[in-house]
Amino acid sequence: MKPKIKILAFSVFVAGLCSIIYELLISATATYFLGNGVMQFSILIGVYMFSMGIGAYLSKFFKEKPLDFFVFIEVILGLIGGISVPLLYFLFVNVSPGVLQAFCLVIMFFIGLITGMEVPLLTFMNESEEYKDNLSNFLSLDYIGGLVATLIFPFLLLPFVGLFYSSLLFGIVNIVLGLWLSQKLLKKRNKTFYFGVFVLAFLIVMVVTTGSMLKVWEEKIYKSPIVENIQTPYQKIVITKNHDEVKLFLNRSIQFSSKDEYRYHEMLVHVPLLIHDNPENILILGGGENLASREVLKHPGVKSVDVVDIDQMMFNLSKKNKHLLKINDKASLNPKVNLIADDAFTFLKNNIKEYDVIIADLPDPSVDAIAKLYSKQFFGLAKRNMKADGVFVTQSGEVYYSNTAFSCIKNTVNSIFNYTKTYQVYVPSFGYWGYTIAKNTDFNEKKHRKIPDNMKFLTENVFINSFELPKDISIVSTKINTIDNPVVLDYFLDDWYKWKTDMTTN
Repeated sequence: MKPKIKILAFSVFVAGLCSIIYELLISATATYFLGNGVMQFSILIGVYMFSMGIGAYLSKFFKEKPLDFFVFIEVILGLIGGISVPLLYFLFVNVSPGVLQAFCLVIMFFIGLITGMEVPLLTFMNESEEYKDNLSNFLSLDYIGGLVATLIFPFLLLPFVGLFYSSLLFGIVNIVLGLWLSQKLLKKRNKTFYFGVFVLAFLIVMVVTTGSMLKVWEEKIYKSPIVENIQTPYQKIVITKNHDEVKLFLNRSIQFSSKDEYRYHEMLVHVPLLIHDNPENILILGGGENLASREVLKHPGVKSVDVVDIDQMMFNLSKKNKHLLKINDKASLNPKVNLIADDAFTFLKNNIKEYDVIIADLPDPSVDAIAKLYSKQFFGLAKRNMKADGVFVTQSGEVYYSNTAFSCIKNTVNSIFNYTKTYQVYVPSFGYWGYTIAKNTDFNEKKHRKIPDNMKFLTENVFINSFELPKDISIVSTKINTIDNPVVLDYFLDDWYKWKTDMTTN
């Protein structure tokens, strides 16, 4: 293989790698900021493929000087791809979700457009028989580059580099590729070369200087100083501290505030444990920060607490972060507590141990991956993992603003268990929060064991009254949420979009 052919083959591999990385970065960023991952990836990939077709068609108008134009589009692609995620970060705090969505589509369109030109332009560079014989190899390398991108993105870039810096890094790679081709094959320094040098310097300066800018941006988002900021393969974990208030955020959604989390956790944990006659073996799904297990341990009769959370990093923080250790009263270090890093759905499917009480302390169903944890199939697995007299409870979201999603969760639980009820509590950081409790045998919440003495919020009256929903809130008719048809996600997004729109209009 001639040196020129080797250079072009390597260029195809790198170009294919960078392009897929940009597509993954923009889709992931859109999902983080706008939610509904399936919709974001579906629409953005569709736009990407469509614009690639347009780019492939337009490339024929540049066949006179294909290498010159290829170097130019690599610089442009590096610039657009490099600043794509930083630009979306900036727009997130300054424009409406609709405008942000439009920008995601526009950026993806131009990346696809330029990507579609790359391979056709390379085919115009050499009409020799050797090049024609190697064309299939070139295309294979383009696809292999795409495969490498899909492997390094979740395992290397996302957990260790992050979306923001990965974008800048691969923008630099694209531009270096263009400059390298210019030197190797064009052997001249024209306006495009110097433009590429300028853009390269610009991106390098951004890499060096944007660390402090990113910190300011994040503190603007979270409105408090950040004490932990970790990107894991599963989520972005942020812990903030403002005076004596500590907050935990997962993918920008608040999980608790130390000011009032005890209201949420006391109601989540003690209601089902007090309804059970003798709770000994407890399973908590989610709750990796170990605030729910803190409450469980207030019952001396409990023998074991299994906490299942998909993210090992949450367990590490619950055992080592001084702020979480103080809030969870070192529950994560208690010998009764067994921390299991696993997906809740997978754990229930494979588990053979039976529990007296199962507590689902999971995030709201705002994305597809979490919506399955509120499905008929998931609740069926929970029932299978319970003893005959077991109690199941799941947090069910905000009962007023997100009433349809709240109702859907209750109706779905009701399709599996013989007896279900809902109860609610006001948590200042969240609003009126709802829970769904279920058993296979009938139960009367008024007949329960004695409430432990060391409660901050829960009293006998609060316990009983929580089962009575306000007059202006009711359980509405909904479809049953299933894995095949995750309607709870649509209900959740529609509910919050409606209220956000109303509040913005007013």
